[in-house]
Amino acid sequence: MNDNKVYKEGYKDGLKFAINVARSYGISEEFINRLERESQGENDETAIKLVYGETYLVYEKRNTKGMEIVSGIAEQGVPLIVMSRDTKSNIASFKNVKFAPITYEESLGGFNPAQLSQIQEFVINNFTERGVLYIDCLDYIFSTSNSVQNVIRFLTVLKDKVLDRKGIFILSLNKNTMGKAELSLIEKEFKNTIKIRTD
Repeated sequence: MNDNKVYKEGYKDGLKFAINVARSYGISEEFINRLERESQGENDETAIKLVYGETYLVYEKRNTKGMEIVSGIAEQGVPLIVMSRDTKSNIASFKNVKFAPITYEESLGGFNPAQLSQIQEFVINNFTERGVLYIDCLDYIFSTSNSVQNVIRFLTVLKDKVLDRKGIFILSLNKNTMGKAELSLIEKEFKNTIKIRTD
């Protein structure tokens, strides 16, 4: 048995012991669930490791993988801003999440996709050190904007703010709904981006 395998087995045994002790002392279920996820994820070689100070593009037809990623982040208690058209998501139920739906429906309390300056101001005022910003409605924002350059400038300002505060910026987009020029500009602006392909 190699040293790495012995270490992993010992680590998992330690986590199991910690879970039992936490339960016997009445520690919160949220903490116990986090330990259980860590113990189960130790063997998962496909787990996505995100790094502070980086930007990530998630290419997907729907926002499924992106929401899965940010749900995992929310469960860890990391400060998170989520901007999405998915108004039915339960992500807003986490205390550490500021959810801002991007929609024309005023009753949902979100932002009109054409009001880039208001969205930008919201992020700048609410983004905290080592937080995460997630946006999955970029195609919607592009379709309502009268200038591709305005959207790129908007993304650049947000990216700079996130990286200045040593945060993580996750952008989920469907390549099929965007023009080649728009996609090229995004990829150029996010040239240091790690691309997560899901389809």
